[in-house]
Amino acid sequence: MSTAQRHIVFAIDVEPDGRKTVGHDPWSGLDITLRELSRLRLEIEKLTQSPGRFHFFFRFDPQIEQIGGRKDWVLHARPGFIPWLREHGDCAGIHPHFWRWNEHRQQWFTDFADAAWRAHCLHTAIEGYRSAFGRPPVACRFGDACLSNDLIPMLRDAGVRYDLTVEPGTPSHPIFDDRHASAWVPDYRQAPRVPYHPSEADFLVPEPQSLRETSQDPLWLVPMTSTTRTVWRRTRQFPFLQKVSLPPNLVLNPGRLWEHLSTEIERVCAEPLVFVLRCGDLVNPVFLRNFHFIAERLVTHPGLKRCRFTGVEEAVENFVKAHRQ
Repeated sequence: MSTAQRHIVFAIDVEPDGRKTVGHDPWSGLDITLRELSRLRLEIEKLTQSPGRFHFFFRFDPQIEQIGGRKDWVLHARPGFIPWLREHGDCAGIHPHFWRWNEHRQQWFTDFADAAWRAHCLHTAIEGYRSAFGRPPVACRFGDACLSNDLIPMLRDAGVRYDLTVEPGTPSHPIFDDRHASAWVPDYRQAPRVPYHPSEADFLVPEPQSLRETSQDPLWLVPMTSTTRTVWRRTRQFPFLQKVSLPPNLVLNPGRLWEHLSTEIERVCAEPLVFVLRCGDLVNPVFLRNFHFIAERLVTHPGLKRCRFTGVEEAVENFVKAHRQ
């Protein structure tokens, strides 16, 4: 099969600076992110000799609507963002979170246990994207890695073709900053590490025809490229302390993550390499320094010459083509 170029999907979650405590955040992390990505893009294009495209995932969910007064508030606060994105050929999608306001406690909490709320958050995000871009989204990445079986048919019905939520090798765990969350993050320890069509019974199990031309499923689940080397972490299931993978977040565990990314860049394969940055994190000086640690090494890695930064659609098309040859 042809594996001339490894496709890299650099996902950026477009979010407020804060999470539970959002208030009237200035979204200054977005300004920092665009500044850093402009520099990074120049270096990527110089090294790869091809366009460097990023994939932005926008928050248009109920929390954004409530704090900003409209679902697409960030685009009115940063009116030059979409023209900038289009100028560079970048891709866009939705990043729905399940934050819900608790009037009694006067704070936000993640309500992932309520199926009706899950559906409401997804539909709100889809409509927000449609109002901003004039078309429905084709890509999605749920906040805090929260995905469930009931959301899969909703994604299909809405015309979403790619979801980048699954983090293989990571166990069920509580949301790190939300002790009032109504549910834990799903268990992804046995999740596939390559793109697949989810089965109807269990979204973490590929349908048998995932890579066959006979498959009629338009929805691909595209896993994040979490680490294959594991660390000890507390888990929800017995024995409650297990070796697990780390998600490919560019501001966390930079030394261990770069070791992982460096190895992945050297691999000659058709599976897309998928990693993520949350723009609100870059207001934190430590996280910004961690991002610089990764970015500086990324653009000097000789293996990057064999890579191509693309949107998820092109990356999956390349993956499928390679496996059908």
